Amino acid sequence: MNRRNRLRRAADIARVRSRGAKVVTRPLVFFVAPGQSEAPRVAVPVSRRFGSAVRRNRLRRRIREALRCQLPDLPAALDIVALPRQRAALAASEELAAAVRHALRRSQARLAG
Repeated sequence: MNRRNRLRRAADIARVRSRGAKVVTRPLVFFVAPGQSEAPRVAVPVSRRFGSAVRRNRLRRRIREALRCQLPDLPAALDIVALPRQRAALAASEELAAAVRHALRRSQARLAG
């Protein structure tokens, strides 16, 4: 995922979590809000309850990859925070990708109307 597609500031992540549309799937919780950049931006914060740094980073990479495949289909000014649930650590890549597609469809529908 390119640097321009990363949501990195804590204030931006807090804004998306407080004002964004929330969509809950089995492995992930998505918060989506309109952004100000020319490209969609994504943050995947993973807490320590998921285990060691190796496990957290592996989970973060798997979720980012599922999101990266969906980026070309997203509107430009969109900020996304994807929080993994316990089930995400055990989920297959196909399940994560399906959850991402489903959550993005639902969140775009909520933002549109």
